[in-house]
Amino acid sequence: MTSMNQASCISFLLCHFLLVNCSHLRGPFKSNISIPALFVFGDSWVDSGNGKYMGNPNPSSAYGVDFKVDNQSRATNGKTMADFIGKNKNTDKPYNLDRILWPIAWFWTNRLNIFKSSVKNLRKTDGLSKSLIFINMGQNDIDLNKKLGYNASLDMGQYLAKPLSKRLQMLYHLGGRKFLVSNVLPLGCRPFSISQEKPTTRCVERLNKLASQFNSYLPQMLKDLQSTLSGSKFVLLDVYKVFEDVFSKPASYGISDISHSCCAIDSVKRIPICKNGEVCSDRNLYAFFDAIHPTEVMNSIMISRCLKDSSVCKPINLMKLVKA
Repeated sequence: MTSMNQASCISFLLCHFLLVNCSHLRGPFKSNISIPALFVFGDSWVDSGNGKYMGNPNPSSAYGVDFKVDNQSRATNGKTMADFIGKNKNTDKPYNLDRILWPIAWFWTNRLNIFKSSVKNLRKTDGLSKSLIFINMGQNDIDLNKKLGYNASLDMGQYLAKPLSKRLQMLYHLGGRKFLVSNVLPLGCRPFSISQEKPTTRCVERLNKLASQFNSYLPQMLKDLQSTLSGSKFVLLDVYKVFEDVFSKPASYGISDISHSCCAIDSVKRIPICKNGEVCSDRNLYAFFDAIHPTEVMNSIMISRCLKDSSVCKPINLMKLVKA
């Protein structure tokens, strides 16, 4: 596979795949969510700690300092967005670990085979059409394309949205009907972007523009898919808006630091992850845990708003989606 083809694969190329047993779920606002299963396709933002099975363990003890399941740490201090969607009302453990499909392949074709084999029983009982498929991607793809130095005139939105649309259609034809698809945060406002490029403004606007290019394609794309795929429901989780809201009024969300990471970053190696076990004392005051991943409190804010706020999850909120 050429470098261009590798880079053009939407972040499913880089993501992990999980199957979560989610009967009678409850979200962070104690709102009842009842779905047969939750399927998560995404990058490290929603990884449940499975990276160690692919030879890529979280290198720092800082990760999972507030939440671990069987010593598996997420790429944050505690729970991810997927954890909050899949939080069981009767236990603090959101995942039935025996039901998780460990990520064993990097490529979409293999991931589809895993998905096919895992949903056989659900398809027989119509459970798959009632399950939720959560897609969280885009950040890695934009970063990768940027690092490979592609033509600046490249329309990042079109470049990434087209393959995403095709993959969503594949999931539909395998039986998926309810989709929650997130867009990308303001990439230029991540602590890593700020520390590396040292902008004169608060954020690196060039990177925010790349994110906005991709995000701008999603609403119409999802609307078109829903209109052409009978019985489907596509909802957009506007991560970009949530971060903008928190950035504009952090105190109203109980956050005081929106520009720095909670854990210590290795500035010499210029990598955006925690370099050791040193973390800030109050993680709830930070928007970012390391230089690219949100804290548990930010993950909670995104899903809490998505549950009931149709300006964040649109055209309908998450509660309406799972009940549809």
